[in-house]
Amino acid sequence: MATKSSNKPRKTPSSKQGAAQTKLTVTPIAQGSHGAENNSHGFQSVDQRIEEEIRIRAYEFFEQRGRQEGFHNEDWGRAEAEVLAKHRRGKSA
Repeated sequence: MATKSSNKPRKTPSSKQGAAQTKLTVTPIAQGSHGAENNSHGFQSVDQRIEEEIRIRAYEFFEQRGRQEGFHNEDWGRAEAEVLAKHRRGKSA
């Protein structure tokens, strides 16, 4: 059986000095932010939430069409009109 002979000390995770620890973070969904931008706590602004809603709705249109390429501008326009109309109705109520 071959053995590894080396004069260097074996590196272990605890022996790495100054190694940056990667910390995974999860951005919480903006529940309870009541439309106020609160990015210091990781919440999305109202504009970001509306854009995400438009993005999701546009993707739904894409899937309804059988994932046919080449209609992204039409899908985005339909989704944007639908989502913005919904938010306008919500504000007036």
